Amino acid sequence: MGMDGNISSTPSESDTRSRRVASLLRSRRTRLWLAIVAGLLAVILIVRFLSDRAAYVSTADARIASDMIAVSTDISGRITDVAVDEGDRVSEGDVLFRIDDREASLLLAQYEAEAERLRAEIAREDTRVTLASSKAGSEVAARAAGTQSASASVQSAQSDYQTAKLDFDRTKDLFDRGRVSRAALDQAQNALDTAEQAVRRAEADRQRAAAEQRTASIGSQEVQLIEHDLSVLRAALLQAEARVDAQKVVLDQHSIRSPIDGVVDEIFYDVGEHSLRGFRMALLHNPDDVWVSANIKETDIRNVRPGAPVLVKVDSYPGIRFSGTVDRVHDATIGEASLMPNPNANGVFTKITQRISVSITLDEADVALRPGTMVRVRIRKQADGDAR
Repeated sequence: MGMDGNISSTPSESDTRSRRVASLLRSRRTRLWLAIVAGLLAVILIVRFLSDRAAYVSTADARIASDMIAVSTDISGRITDVAVDEGDRVSEGDVLFRIDDREASLLLAQYEAEAERLRAEIAREDTRVTLASSKAGSEVAARAAGTQSASASVQSAQSDYQTAKLDFDRTKDLFDRGRVSRAALDQAQNALDTAEQAVRRAEADRQRAAAEQRTASIGSQEVQLIEHDLSVLRAALLQAEARVDAQKVVLDQHSIRSPIDGVVDEIFYDVGEHSLRGFRMALLHNPDDVWVSANIKETDIRNVRPGAPVLVKVDSYPGIRFSGTVDRVHDATIGEASLMPNPNANGVFTKITQRISVSITLDEADVALRPGTMVRVRIRKQADGDAR
């Protein structure tokens, strides 16, 4: 029995050893194949990485950007109404806030009343000018006619005087020769004296008519004085209308309006608070006008040109790939554009690779891109001779 047992156990141990050897060989082959596959994958990844670096400039230091519009006020006053909430979509010209405008409205009414008063005075003076011009013109014409008539009377009286003087001289000659009586001479003398008095009266009438004509002419100068007053009133009206227009601007400034079509991101005042001139009251941006602001290393910027195609991945939308184009490469580093550049005053120098901002225009997207969200970009390298 013992011999039978030894004989039966020997084949079993051989089989077990054979299976172990075969299993070991299979595991070694498996590990070898796994090592080969891993090596190939590593080579593929390295080749892909190197080819990607050779064809693209990549960075994860990029963000969605937009023009953030800070709306401020030109006046100070108490907020009476907040017409929007954060997140509301507004159009250009929509009212965001209203400031108490009672005092401005009363002042506008005062300026408008002053302008209306000046218009009434101008209308009255225009009527005076019309009447005075008509009256002065009639009087000047009448006095001129009177002067002409008086001049004609003087000429007629002088003619009568000359005739009377001739009759007197002829009568006196006849009287001296004894051919006429004394009564005839006295009658001729009386006619001559009467004609002389008529000439004097005619000359006096002519002088009086000339004086009245000058008085009428002086009256026409009153029209010029009225017109001068009118010019002063018209200048005052222009000033009053300018005050009205300026006050309308001030009144309109009590309604704070949106300067763009966009979204209200933040509101800094509530109803009842007192706004301060020049302080911002709300923050807006246009969600339809966004771009990517990427910070590229200075060692890679030589390969970036305007017009280069760009692949964009937005962290808030994983799995969606966007496309775009380089729009602008800024001319200074971010450090130079900062509010507090580092002048290295202590003499300790640590060289840090600087970054330059690049603006990327995105193609149309069907999703909402929010300013400030992080993105990753891959910019196709452009050689110096490539067309822009």
